[in-house]
Amino acid sequence: MAQLPLDVVGVISVWVELLLYGVYTCLFFTTVYITLKKRITRTTPSRVFFLTTLLMFGVCTTHVAINLYRLLRGYVWLRETVGPANYFLDLGRWDNIAHDALNAVMTWMGDTLVIYRCFIVWDNNYFIIAVPSVLLVVSIIANSVALQLFTEVPLGTIFSPTLVNWMNTIYATAFVQNFMTTSLIAYRIWRQDRASAIAGVHSQGSGTSSLIPIVRILVESAALYMMQLIILIILYARNHNAQFIIQESLVPTIGIVFTLISVRLSLRSSRLLKATTVRQTGLSAPLEWHMPTTVTDTETGLGPSLISSGTLEPVSEKKSVPSSAEVTPRLQ
Repeated sequence: MAQLPLDVVGVISVWVELLLYGVYTCLFFTTVYITLKKRITRTTPSRVFFLTTLLMFGVCTTHVAINLYRLLRGYVWLRETVGPANYFLDLGRWDNIAHDALNAVMTWMGDTLVIYRCFIVWDNNYFIIAVPSVLLVVSIIANSVALQLFTEVPLGTIFSPTLVNWMNTIYATAFVQNFMTTSLIAYRIWRQDRASAIAGVHSQGSGTSSLIPIVRILVESAALYMMQLIILIILYARNHNAQFIIQESLVPTIGIVFTLISVRLSLRSSRLLKATTVRQTGLSAPLEWHMPTTVTDTETGLGPSLISSGTLEPVSEKKSVPSSAEVTPRLQ
């Protein structure tokens, strides 16, 4: 693979981050609008996710601002005296340290939020999140050591043996932790869908009450971030400068993943609610409300709303109305 000049990589990395930041901004304000309009910040999990969403956008915005500042210094203000390549290779500059620190903070917030989501979905089970939490601590330690080493290593040694082991640890733990927590969340929701199907609430994997679309939304969104991590690990292992492009794109991508989940789940909820309303207009018999089989966003933090999977059906004269406990098995 041909090596890219560092001055070219510097421009491309900032351009890619700005492009993704534009996408993130649209999704962020859509998420805020949905959250405030539906007033779903009344519980602790909902408030945690909403406040963290605000903080993540602030961190990403600051990261973009610092990158633009670095771009001006490297390519305009210090172009004749230092040069773009030497400027970006100087890891000990305060703006580079701040830039990498914000990258680390964004990653930690994203990882913490995924672990918290897994914790809620698994009914506050501390055992389930034990390994992901340990990986998060390892990531924090590795990032902190790497930031300290940036101030000590000589010019242009991002691929030096001193940093390689720590950088590999950072990328590997981020990938394993996200893969593990996403798999645990997806498995939990799939098992609930299977339990609902066995109970006769719906046919497994089909119908408006199925939870399989939620699993697909979570996996597809998380796959976007994990795919970037895999590419980053490969590029860094090959000492390729293109890894800087992927590294800069990770910050807005983390925000995109979380806001995209919220927006997609909200859109799904709206479609289900509309479909339920249409069914009501075509029914002449009395209506029986079947409790939804999904758990609400206030319990899982999965998105603005997951509650529209209940159905309205005609009530037969000989049909008894089941209790909510019979219809909706509790996640165990």
